[in-house]
Amino acid sequence: MKNVLSYLENTALLYPYKKAIALEDHSFSFGQLKDLASRLGQTLRLSGLEDGPVGVLAERDADTVIYFMAVLYSGCFYVPIDPELPAEKMRSEIEDSGMRAILGKPEQKEKLEQIGFDGLYFSLNDAAGEAAPFPERGGDDPVYMVYTSGSTGKPKGVLKSHGAMISFLETYRERFDFSAEEVIGNQTPFFFDASAKDLYLMLGTGASIEIIPTQRFALPTELMLFMNEKKITFASWVPTAISLVAQLSPFSMILPEYLKRLFFVGEVMPMKHLNKWRKALPDLTCVNLYGSSETAGIICCYEVKGEFADTDVLPIGKPLANTRIYLLDGDQIITQPGQIGEIYAVSDALALEYWNDPEKTAASFMTRDFGEGPVRCFKTGDLASYDEEGNLLFASRNDFQIKHMGHRIELGEIEAVALSLPEVTRACCVYDAKKRKILLYCQLTEGNDLSGQEIRSRLRGMLTSYMLPGKVITGQIPISPNGKIDRQALQPK
Repeated sequence: MKNVLSYLENTALLYPYKKAIALEDHSFSFGQLKDLASRLGQTLRLSGLEDGPVGVLAERDADTVIYFMAVLYSGCFYVPIDPELPAEKMRSEIEDSGMRAILGKPEQKEKLEQIGFDGLYFSLNDAAGEAAPFPERGGDDPVYMVYTSGSTGKPKGVLKSHGAMISFLETYRERFDFSAEEVIGNQTPFFFDASAKDLYLMLGTGASIEIIPTQRFALPTELMLFMNEKKITFASWVPTAISLVAQLSPFSMILPEYLKRLFFVGEVMPMKHLNKWRKALPDLTCVNLYGSSETAGIICCYEVKGEFADTDVLPIGKPLANTRIYLLDGDQIITQPGQIGEIYAVSDALALEYWNDPEKTAASFMTRDFGEGPVRCFKTGDLASYDEEGNLLFASRNDFQIKHMGHRIELGEIEAVALSLPEVTRACCVYDAKKRKILLYCQLTEGNDLSGQEIRSRLRGMLTSYMLPGKVITGQIPISPNGKIDRQALQPK
């Protein structure tokens, strides 16, 4: 198999009437998904689009998946766009990609015209009468491009291939024995890269996706009712969403009775919140996933077993079967537990490039010899070490490591200690380079009036003196549209 559309073709043949994806009462079967996507893809082809990027206004809606697949049937690759992006950011992504066409709901067309987009625009209403021929696209051809701000705040396009996505999905499916019986509770928006795991798992296995309305997460009792009504068995969410549910403690009233597996990815999972889930659902399989936008899906995982204290930090585990991981300190390969190095990944699931940025591509995707001959690898920018069992322990981002008072400090370590305080529900640490001061933002449990100074005093006995934040600020911590902490919004101006 060299083209991800083969998954849709095969699954539609096996399960033509089975629900593929739904948002509450609006749903498509696999047969409908293939039919509509193929006919809309033919419309794109007839308009002259046979390669290159095509944008999709990726709303939390079942229609979005049809748009993605339609773009692939046309022979192009899709670029998810957050429909709520500010006009300037949306214009920047459209111009940077060079997309000549965008797909979305009819009512969104006017918004695009207002920001100066004068290309082609399509919606489901434009599906042609005939199906598109299967596109001649192979493993090295692009399947989609996602814009990610990373840690710098400047969006960059990461281009992924059909082959990379197939390598990930085959490995992921085999590692966790996923089947058509799975009902996936989707939390991550479709413009966020992590949602691709849900989407391609559905296409590759015949599992169903139930899109969880965002407002349900603010009312966890209703969330549990929704999960039970839809018989959701599997959820892969960002830790912020999992933590929010735990903080609002619905488990004494109702449990997600069909949920068998809870995966989390994208941030450090606070153990004190996960322990609430594990206590309420002792048979729940919990797995910590690790990956980045520069890889298809994930490259490492750790299944949580045994007891963990609320203050413990989970390993990110060991690489999947299609990946090899090396820790490097400069040019030295680290093999001993406890030593920190940067993660380099060798995998069939690596992205193709950073769009229109050969210099950055060359700096991150390179050829190196780790002792078994030259191989293509990805320099992740993430720091980690090994534990005694050979599991990787995430330390921090390279750019979250600072030098302060003559010491190397991992800002993530300060966040982990702050999160161990029972009153703290979220924590984010940043460095003010101009004032040479560590700033710690803490969001507290509802109704708590603990001051920043009081938190700082308590941390004094838990951190070495040079790691103690110069200032602790309490209040609401902003969340980005993908559900993670918006670190860029907290950076000193």
